[in-house]
Amino acid sequence: NLRVSKKSKQSRFLVKINENSLKMPTILAIDVSLSMSRSVSIQGGDIITYHQLAIQAINQFLDHLLANHSKLEFVSLTITTVALISPYTRIRLVCTESPFLKFYDDEAQFREQRETAAAAGLSHSNSDSDISENEDKFSVDVDFLRSLDPKEWKDQDHYAVLGLKNLRFNATDDDLKRAYKKIVLNHHPDKRKAKGEDVRQDDDYFTCITRAYEILGTPQKRRSYDSVDPEFDDSLPMPSEIEKDFFGVMGKYFALNARWSERKNVPSIGDAASSREHVDCFYNFWYNFESWREYSYLDEEDKERGQDREERRWIEKQNKTIRAKRKKEEMSRIRTLVDLAYNHDPRIMRFKQEEKERRMAAKRAKQDAIQAQKAEEERLVREAAAARVKAEEEEQKRIEAIRLEREQQKKALKKERKTLRELAKSNNYYSGGDDRVRVKHMEGVEKICELMKALELQEFNRELQKGGQDVFMRVLQETEDKLEEERQAMLTKNTSSTSLSTTLRMVDKNAMWNPENMQILIKAVNLFPAGTSQRWDVIANFMNMHSPTAANQKYTARDVLNKAKDLQSGDFSKSVLKAQANENAFESFEKTKKELKQVDNAEISVKDKADKAEKAAEVNGGSGGGGDKEGRTWTKEEQALLEQAIKTYPISTPERWDRIAECIPNRTKKECLRRVKELVDRVNAKKEAQQTIVYSSLYEVVVDFTRDYDVIRKALTKLDHYDKTCLENVLHAINNILLTNWGTQSHCQILCFTDCGLGFGSTSLANVIQRVMSTKQPLPFIPPSKLNFICLGTTKMYQKLLDISGQKGQLFIPKALENVEFVKIKKEDKYGASSKDDEIVKVEIPIGPGLTRQSVREMMERVCETNYRQFDAILNCGSYFKLECPVLIWPPPLPYTSTDAFGMESTRHISRKIEVCGFISISDIGSPMSVSRHLLMPKMEEKVAAGKNEKILRGAGRQAGEYLTTDYERLEMEIKNFYAKGDTNSDDEGSSQVAVNESMKESICVLLHGALKIENMAALVLLGDNWYGFIYSYADSKKKSNMVLTILPPGADVVPWLGDLRHLGTVDDLLPGETITGFPVKPDKRSYSQNCVVWIKQSGLQSDIQKVLRHAKKLPEKIQHFYKELNRIRRAALSLGFVELLEGLACIFEREIPTLPPNASPDCALQLKHAAMELKKFNLRK
Repeated sequence: NLRVSKKSKQSRFLVKINENSLKMPTILAIDVSLSMSRSVSIQGGDIITYHQLAIQAINQFLDHLLANHSKLEFVSLTITTVALISPYTRIRLVCTESPFLKFYDDEAQFREQRETAAAAGLSHSNSDSDISENEDKFSVDVDFLRSLDPKEWKDQDHYAVLGLKNLRFNATDDDLKRAYKKIVLNHHPDKRKAKGEDVRQDDDYFTCITRAYEILGTPQKRRSYDSVDPEFDDSLPMPSEIEKDFFGVMGKYFALNARWSERKNVPSIGDAASSREHVDCFYNFWYNFESWREYSYLDEEDKERGQDREERRWIEKQNKTIRAKRKKEEMSRIRTLVDLAYNHDPRIMRFKQEEKERRMAAKRAKQDAIQAQKAEEERLVREAAAARVKAEEEEQKRIEAIRLEREQQKKALKKERKTLRELAKSNNYYSGGDDRVRVKHMEGVEKICELMKALELQEFNRELQKGGQDVFMRVLQETEDKLEEERQAMLTKNTSSTSLSTTLRMVDKNAMWNPENMQILIKAVNLFPAGTSQRWDVIANFMNMHSPTAANQKYTARDVLNKAKDLQSGDFSKSVLKAQANENAFESFEKTKKELKQVDNAEISVKDKADKAEKAAEVNGGSGGGGDKEGRTWTKEEQALLEQAIKTYPISTPERWDRIAECIPNRTKKECLRRVKELVDRVNAKKEAQQTIVYSSLYEVVVDFTRDYDVIRKALTKLDHYDKTCLENVLHAINNILLTNWGTQSHCQILCFTDCGLGFGSTSLANVIQRVMSTKQPLPFIPPSKLNFICLGTTKMYQKLLDISGQKGQLFIPKALENVEFVKIKKEDKYGASSKDDEIVKVEIPIGPGLTRQSVREMMERVCETNYRQFDAILNCGSYFKLECPVLIWPPPLPYTSTDAFGMESTRHISRKIEVCGFISISDIGSPMSVSRHLLMPKMEEKVAAGKNEKILRGAGRQAGEYLTTDYERLEMEIKNFYAKGDTNSDDEGSSQVAVNESMKESICVLLHGALKIENMAALVLLGDNWYGFIYSYADSKKKSNMVLTILPPGADVVPWLGDLRHLGTVDDLLPGETITGFPVKPDKRSYSQNCVVWIKQSGLQSDIQKVLRHAKKLPEKIQHFYKELNRIRRAALSLGFVELLEGLACIFEREIPTLPPNASPDCALQLKHAAMELKKFNLRK
């Protein structure tokens, strides 16, 4: 038990967990362009469309998620059309003993429960035969009626008054009406007067009959009276009665009290043979019993009799107090009845005994080969260390040999150079006594020494000794010639490169100022007049944004300034611009004429259906067409209704386009969508002045995030196809959806299904790639995520998009289409004629069997294996081999990437073996900075072992029958056999051969979870080399308790208030007389401020930090409070020397900035960033 401070009396977990961080949501984006509707012939002769193949792949993906309970995550379906969010219905998830979640139809389940309840006789309604039988049971006691006092009508038995004493609460409304009619016919005062009876006008008992029917005939008043029915028995059975006949006695009492249940499907108590599921369902129902019984009938005063409003309020308040007290007593009575049944239920006793035996059996069965596995690991470590040492020695020898060889070469070269210099010096450098020649030859000797290698110098020295001056002069001349050639070559190279760059600059400058760019420059100069701040920089930016050649050539302020001066000083009548305009006058006129015709037809008019279908077929490769209804003319009235409906229903409206279509008579949703797209295209045509219509495809969220995968399957069958592929809008939408639903803390998966369509126009895939490279939008996504493309074609351009985006995704293609070859073909014009010989294009042709259903299934298996693979690990607690089990970590931990002081990035992964170092109180941990949080679940495996000895042999990596060679291994096996024998309580030596079912073993996770939850502590675990984390119990919003693993950043000092995690110790490590003190300790010297805060308990420190964070989230309104509290903490930390607190607080502020809500003030992020920078400054700490 690791302790750093005294445990508080009310310790509570201070870490606030976002439950979304424990999930990994998925978005399915499917392309619904017309190209997806194309037919493809698969192997075997079948004909299928790309759209159908994509739906089959999605269904296979959903089946994979359903087959793994730890991977059942939220999934959303998105297509490329207009934004529309459809509501979804939740289907109840019923978890069975198997590790799967099964879906059940609610209606079918409720129908079955109603039939069961009806068979048990719990229904209040009676059939016609029951009513006919009950009619004979109407009995009116005349003496009883005559004895009634109208003044005491509230104490009378209303059912007995109406003659329904035998039916009571089982009487239907029809029974009440007939009973009242029958009694009125016999006991009305007029009837009795006619018979000669004496009728008292003031206190006649007929008033009691009227009162009885008034109460029982009103449902609310009847429920009040039934709640205090005097015939109901509120007593509880005696324990002696229960022990004699449990099911008979308790079944009677539960059936009697079932009448108060809000839910009519009340489970029966069952019998001795009832299953555990039935018993658990029965007690869960009664422990969560919801009673409709209320006690308003017993109110002492009627609030309507109050004289004024204040008096009526006071009466109502008094009545509610008394009702609540009686309701509490009733619920206590029901709880006592259920506790009485639970404590005496023989089935519960049997279940507890079975559970106890199962746990004991599981504990006895937990004898694994832990020590053998450790020995194997140690052996592998030793072998790896020996191999590493051997490799290092070999590498050292190789390096030493290279070094010796180099030293020998250097010595040889130095020796030969010395020999040459001595020979030249002894012969007076072959100068013949001339000092100038001597100096020149001395320089030549040094040049020869620098240029020649050792062997060349050795050969030259031998020749020099033989040839003398002639050899020296010849070699000296050759050296001079060689140096001169190198100088000439270098000079020629520099001259050519200079001339080439000058030529390129001239060509680029001429191409820079073509007529279109000159028109843009004139427009920019007029748009930004003289006096504009940084005018020429603004004009240059305008040119870079609007120039068609801006992608290849960037304009600077100097370029536009020089060109503007040239235009002002030049003669326009002699300029090249005017000559080109005159030459292209007729072509420009025809182009303008066509564009005007296009713009004039942009009003509300009829569009030719044949032309529209032909263009759609040319663009998407499909067949267009439509009915006469879709090609009808849009009138001005319909257009006005459409515009008004679009304004009325914004994008966030559910079922938006269905509601818009309802506002326009005789128009469908599809027609409205097409009309909006047509108008957008025409507006774009007016703005861009282009002849070609550019489509504007949007997106649609068909199914929001849900775990009901049947909703997604149904939506896939109702998708319509639209104009073309537009990937950019879908990527923007995915980014917004992830930020809105999951924030920036959840790791997300995006799967895009497409036929590799490249799109058309400005929204084509090639243009999207260019925009992503320049603007970094919409990729990469802000939340951590993986973008995957599931392509049913062969193009690699999607891979290029993934490479430049920075998304850690992958391109998946069926293996039948991965191998392609390029075939050169001649390009044909639109009339089918071949073009020139030099116009050749490359087409990808797949090599192999072609597209098959099996290849698509294999591709989806690769997708699931790559992105939804679980992370398996071993959880180990201590050296005892039984305290170890395999676990699953979900979502899988991501690699941790860090940057050192030199800018080098390093990536680390957590270990597959998680070691528990010790336990620490949650109040001591507080709220440390973490990398991520994950669910920790035991991994259940079904393995049957032949025997304990054979299991140990397998764990050691041996087969049955192999011998243990060392004394250490034999001793280890004897110890394990001793524990195995002790746990199984068997004296038979052959008991080790009994098979054990591994699935029945108790997991250490269960034991650890229960201990941590009860003790309110966390386990400190080692995740890698100098990398720690915490394991603790956590209950989500549905009160389900789980084990959560919090991964801290690498390092031992990541939690400043705990210090170095490697130095934490237990209470047993304390020295004599030493006690545990709070942290931080009280300082010896007071601060200069004289009122500085000193934290004696950690709870005070946490409270101050949380107060600062609350003020930070309310900036700028709380800016004064924020800095006031922040300065208090800073002064206190400096007085204690607690500098790590300032660093940790700065890190917290930096982490809060990305998590601010979208509606937060921009000043909030600015102030937090400023405060973090000030806290990190070292000079402010002096």
